[in-house]
Amino acid sequence: MVRKKNKLPGKTLAYTYNLEYGSDTLEIQEGAIQKGQKIILIDDLLATGGTTLAAAKLLHGIGANLLASTFIIELEFLKGRTNIDIPVYSLIKYSE
Repeated sequence: MVRKKNKLPGKTLAYTYNLEYGSDTLEIQEGAIQKGQKIILIDDLLATGGTTLAAAKLLHGIGANLLASTFIIELEFLKGRTNIDIPVYSLIKYSE
């Protein structure tokens, strides 16, 4: 599980990324993912893709083999999938 800073118990590994209005940090518990482990990112919403890109960089940084990202809802008009360098799948797409 990847969460925003200070939401997970125990030792964590962090990745800080820039937003249009500042910065934010994502964390994962140390030892949660093994090097080479196959991972699919799952989230509820794809908007600009910034959080997904940050999660992908965090997971790549610890050696995960990131296969794809999957979302329940995608806001296509924000073109978030163009910012993500792994396959993107979504169940519901809103174009406006």
